[in-house]
Amino acid sequence: MKCKRCGNTDKNYFYKGHKGTYCRKCIRFSRVLLEEELNSFDYEIAYGADDYVFEYELTQRQKEASRKCAEYAKDHDVLLHCVCGAGKTEIVVETISNYLSQKKKVAYAISRREVVIELEKRFRGFFPHAQVTGVYGGHHDILSGDLVVCTCHQLYRYYRTFDLLILDEVDAFPLKGNETLMNISLNSCAGKIIFSTATIDKDLEKVLARRDYKIVSLYRRPSGRNLPVPSLIYLPKIMSLFYLFYLLRKLDTQCIVFVQSKKQAMILYRIYSLFYCCTYVYSDLKERDDNIKAFKDKKYQFIFSTTVLERGITIKDVSIIILNYSKLFDESNIIQMLGRVDRSIEKAKGSSYIISNHSSKAINDSMKYLQKANSSI
Repeated sequence: MKCKRCGNTDKNYFYKGHKGTYCRKCIRFSRVLLEEELNSFDYEIAYGADDYVFEYELTQRQKEASRKCAEYAKDHDVLLHCVCGAGKTEIVVETISNYLSQKKKVAYAISRREVVIELEKRFRGFFPHAQVTGVYGGHHDILSGDLVVCTCHQLYRYYRTFDLLILDEVDAFPLKGNETLMNISLNSCAGKIIFSTATIDKDLEKVLARRDYKIVSLYRRPSGRNLPVPSLIYLPKIMSLFYLFYLLRKLDTQCIVFVQSKKQAMILYRIYSLFYCCTYVYSDLKERDDNIKAFKDKKYQFIFSTTVLERGITIKDVSIIILNYSKLFDESNIIQMLGRVDRSIEKAKGSSYIISNHSSKAINDSMKYLQKANSSI
């Protein structure tokens, strides 16, 4: 017995009701009976949808990565392994165009709603004649389009629908460690998949081990500059809070201070807001979007954030401070947080710091990653 949608074979997750047998492992995505046939989502691709334009010219490294990706994706899956800020989105545009020119269905899936909204706008700029459809929680009235941009959770609606699926940020929540969602994502595609990521973990290695894939790597941002390497500061927890006060006073840029829980974000905000113009954010905060927008608009100098801001945000002249007091942050988290610094073509202001009460494997692995990337040509 096997669930066609999520691949579950554990009999303890199957329940037989009066209408048939269903899988409880993926029931939160809607109930599907094992006796039912899962149908792909059928729609037509418009003429001219494959035409694309860039407002700027890609670098030679980006062009080469784009060419390789498009060539490999004809017959293989692709692991697109790029450092933060290397331009993974631009690199897959040529591949998307190739598939659309053959009237094949394409989806770009990523973890967070805010990033889907941003990417929907960007892809409309890249593909001016295509219908780009964003699908995410609370916004799924229209499900078809020449290019579907969606959260990973929405892929359950598209069983074996897509000929090309770009699965971005496979190293991040909610795909990370979630076998059920990963299988649903894989089963939404009947063709080739581009796995796009900055870091490769054991979960991704397990998935790739079962697939025929080629690797495309890019270890340089368009600016050609090295990735910023953080200053490491090891202090007892109480002392680190005094040092944080000193750092914030010293900085002449905006700063994102990454913390490990929403409780910590609120406590630090209440303390430091007595001295600084700052705000805070976490995933289920009611004012989340307003606080993020206000920070982007430079109404606040500092923002205390959980991992909600580790991806999908680009602010020129921003510094990063990571408060690392436990093993909650892994290499992927740290690399993405540090990746917010110096992302523009022009040299930007901004420093990065990791403040911790101990050394850790995640910190050491992150430093090795940065050294490897900076030593690559």
